[in-house]
Amino acid sequence: MVCECRLCHGRSLEQMVDFGARPIAHRILADTNEEETEFELALHLCPDCGLIQVSQPIPPELLYKGFNYNFSSWKPEPHMQAELATIMAHGPYRSIFEIGCNDGRFLSEVLTLAGCTGMGVEPNPVPASVARDRRLTIFGSWLTPKVCAEAVAANGGRFDLVLSRQVIEHVVNLDNFFACIDALLSEDGRLFLDMPDFEPALRQADCSAVWEEHVSYFTTPVLNDLLQRHGFRIARSDWYDFSGGCLAVLARRAKPQEKMPAERRSSSVGEIIALARQYDERLRAYQRELRAALDNARARGAHIVIYGVGVRGCCLLNGARMGDRIDFAVDDQPDRQGKFMPGSRLSIRPPSILSESAAPLVCLLAVNNENEQKVIENLSRLVERPVSFLTLCSPKDIGAALAAFRIP
Repeated sequence: MVCECRLCHGRSLEQMVDFGARPIAHRILADTNEEETEFELALHLCPDCGLIQVSQPIPPELLYKGFNYNFSSWKPEPHMQAELATIMAHGPYRSIFEIGCNDGRFLSEVLTLAGCTGMGVEPNPVPASVARDRRLTIFGSWLTPKVCAEAVAANGGRFDLVLSRQVIEHVVNLDNFFACIDALLSEDGRLFLDMPDFEPALRQADCSAVWEEHVSYFTTPVLNDLLQRHGFRIARSDWYDFSGGCLAVLARRAKPQEKMPAERRSSSVGEIIALARQYDERLRAYQRELRAALDNARARGAHIVIYGVGVRGCCLLNGARMGDRIDFAVDDQPDRQGKFMPGSRLSIRPPSILSESAAPLVCLLAVNNENEQKVIENLSRLVERPVSFLTLCSPKDIGAALAAFRIP
């Protein structure tokens, strides 16, 4: 089957890595007898534009079925105030529209600061209901031209700001996404996007960032190309150490003289393409070294646990296929405790259980870097036995961390 790149429509996609059949990462199991449906997951590289992508994504009606825990408010966002400041520095705004507004937390904040009206679209009915409880106008739908027309009509004209955070990486049809932005945004309006930056994971050969929900994996040069192709010019760009790395851009419509010729658009992605072509080999080498380190720890009598059963932890275990080297998982969220990780079926236990043994402990950190120190401090107070921590997630250098790893 010949697949077409969703960014540039090139038809020469190269398979970058094949993870085989995996269960959906966000579906934590209630018991070990629960059946799981597995889906093939592979990443492909477009050598024409550099976009890394899942060329055959899971249909949304299967992927998101029964997923009602997707709330933005529970997750700390240390970069949120900086993003709000960037947006406000490019105002003022009379009206704002958010694509994928989730529970309305960010939209509510920006509308309060801007002192204007606004609305959003959110297909998941559970967070959409929470957003409506905030007295926000929400379209409970996927983003479509029809919804855009209804929103513009209800607003009495197009919006001065269109924003979308942690959404575009889930979008299968990028052309429709930007056509809708074009329909929503006023001619002199501003566009704000943020999304995961895949470059740290690419450089570190980190598979914890490869999630079946993310069908496109953006890097700075590829994002620049995407915006240029759709007639936008970046006014400001930022990078945040959030959830593995976050790219954030504020853009405006490009003037005719600023539009880049098509033949020049892919000139800066050569390094990304080279890294993508090396990813599979480097990932396999890292996984071999990690398995060997864990086997050595086990041989020396250490207990091995993984801390964090969010998406990154689940994707890492299933991508590296190393669940058989771990005793159990630990998570501090009560609603996950007593359940089981998808794929590996490791039991999920509270941190307090770690104080019940005197054996040396290896704690694999499958949490975002910004949360690691808090976990280390909490466990160091709780556990009175030798503990060694090992980070598994970029943007930290996971290869250097593994090389420096020592058994307690």
